[in-house]
Amino acid sequence: MNELAADTLPVLEKQFGISIPNTSAHTREQIETLLAEHLVYMLHYEMEKLLQALYRIDVDEKKVKAVFAQNNPKVIAPALAALIMDRELQKAQSRRDHKQN
Repeated sequence: MNELAADTLPVLEKQFGISIPNTSAHTREQIETLLAEHLVYMLHYEMEKLLQALYRIDVDEKKVKAVFAQNNPKVIAPALAALIMDRELQKAQSRRDHKQN
């Protein structure tokens, strides 16, 4: 796992209440898979909490609406996980860029 992906783990753990061991063995895809599994649960039982987390993370609302149009949690969860990872990686890169300047 690259450093940017590692920087996303604390945010994911805080926003979604999941535990992802911080090891270099995890790839982005593995993190997305773990997140997607938790998102399926949230889609069924904690929708309000999920929507609040998406808002706090600042995932693009148009993209989220397009994903929810799928209307199948097993399709929605991996797509949301990818959007969440994309956004968190963007934020991590931005923090690093500003830190270097």
